[in-house]
Amino acid sequence: MTSPDAPVRCCDVVCRQFARDLTLVYGVHARQAVVVPRPAADALLSARRFRPLREHIARATAGRPAEEAADIAFGLERLAAAGMFVARDALLRPDARDPEPPPIDLVAIPSADRPVQAERAAASLLADAARHGLTRELVVADGSADPAVRAAYRDRLAALAREHGARVHLIGADERREFLARMAARGHDPALVAFALDDPERTGMAYGTGRNALLLHAAGRRFVCVDDDVIARPVRPHEPLPGLALFTGEGEGYDHYQPQDIRFYPDHAAALADACWSDDEALAGHAPMLGRSLPALIAGVPADQPVQFDDCLDRAILRRLRAGQGRVRVTFQGLLGDLGWYAPTWLLLFDGANRERLVAGDESYQRIITSTRQALRLVRRATVGDGRFCQGAILGLDHRDLLPPFFPVGRYEDGVFRTTLRALDDAALFGHVPSALVHEPPTERRWAPGDIWRPGSWVRLGELVVQCIRALASPTDFPGLAAHLHGLGRLAPAEFRAFISLRIWRQKELYITHLERLLADHGARPAAWADDVRRHLDAIAEHAARPEYPAPRDLVSDARDPDAALALAQRLVGRFGDLLAQWPDIVATARELADAGHPLATPLR
Repeated sequence: MTSPDAPVRCCDVVCRQFARDLTLVYGVHARQAVVVPRPAADALLSARRFRPLREHIARATAGRPAEEAADIAFGLERLAAAGMFVARDALLRPDARDPEPPPIDLVAIPSADRPVQAERAAASLLADAARHGLTRELVVADGSADPAVRAAYRDRLAALAREHGARVHLIGADERREFLARMAARGHDPALVAFALDDPERTGMAYGTGRNALLLHAAGRRFVCVDDDVIARPVRPHEPLPGLALFTGEGEGYDHYQPQDIRFYPDHAAALADACWSDDEALAGHAPMLGRSLPALIAGVPADQPVQFDDCLDRAILRRLRAGQGRVRVTFQGLLGDLGWYAPTWLLLFDGANRERLVAGDESYQRIITSTRQALRLVRRATVGDGRFCQGAILGLDHRDLLPPFFPVGRYEDGVFRTTLRALDDAALFGHVPSALVHEPPTERRWAPGDIWRPGSWVRLGELVVQCIRALASPTDFPGLAAHLHGLGRLAPAEFRAFISLRIWRQKELYITHLERLLADHGARPAAWADDVRRHLDAIAEHAARPEYPAPRDLVSDARDPDAALALAQRLVGRFGDLLAQWPDIVATARELADAGHPLATPLR
């Protein structure tokens, strides 16, 4: 029995609205159901901070008429007696420990057509390792088509290997071709392996193929994947916080989407000038989190530092924590420099301190949304979440247990990966490292006026694939998800169009509801921000019913009309299902080949 003074908060519950202003509340952990007045159920759901029950009752009943307050108080007491609240102590396992994992000694860089940037990133990572006395293996996956560019990668990286006396490996076109032949000899479909590692449909957007090659090289290991325009120069938060935070949203909504603290700058020089540079090893924050169980992470927080649960909206995580479940499968690190967003639309969703900085004044807001995209974004303390904000410029990946492949083509391959992983492992968690590295693309990119609202007019391939995966209602396994996606790929074109349109419209409904709530919460102020929100919502309303709307804009071209683009998207979804079905065997064979002296990557000297 929990003490009356013990801090408690809402646990994992499901609510169903009944008639006569009543709500049925089912406790997933308690396995009990209680019917209470709807205001009492709403008060339960709002009880996200750990407080004694009497404080929750006092806050929920403040200013209410006496009879209504009594009903709420009685309802909350009944819910507490039925186990719908959880005490903080019930979530803590002071003795939780994980086996000590091997060190992270592999860093991987996916790249294509940018040998100078890949060389700069690799050199910075090797120099960082040398400064800290670390031995680091480096592997670069080069997806370039031009033989001269491929030769430049090989020459530049080989020179770095000699200069630093380092283990540097390359996965280029020759390595892929030889790997495909060896896989075919082992009975694998070479066309399917090529789908994972190449771009046979010639979309020109093979962003996930390099990451898949790196997954095959790194099978059985923890490693960090770094984009080729990142420089290993670490930055710490301006105002760091101690301890650990849980930051999650709920369902497919947009609350608690962004855990990072974001500061904006007029140009790259200003961003660098304001940085709080760190002497720490550039990737040091990944090892303490990656592959760790959530109970052990919490147990490892010093007694004088906080464990912050207030921003955990996903009550299912609390249930898993209570059962000793949940493990960080992926870690993210922040960026200083280019924000890495093709459009500033996500700025419209900002709340809290990030929003205050964004809309400090109309002039400041207008400057930011048409700026060079320069910002510092990072968490202020180590944070564990559900990965709904997933940007893969710097990704720690725990591939000791099988990770799924990345969707081979299209932008937002990191978000599709997150959705795929969560479909296969609903206990998978995502860690955010409280540091950033410099992000410096070859040119300083800008947003144009109107970029903030214009994306309401279209859908991108990654968004479509996410909706296909989410349509499978419950967590599944590789064969189950594979069969689901393969089945979507075999639908008649009209059926697939109807299916994906309904899925996208449902997601847009959640998105629109969230933006309209933000408009109301902030009194449609400032005017410039509110005008952009309305124009964005108008763009969705204007285009959503058009026949071409579900066709991914990034697949439409002069040679491919919207119907052909949607047909290609459906074909890619079905093919991804085929890849998922074979992925465990593909990874196992890649490991066998490596053990037999035939790794995918070639060492450079």
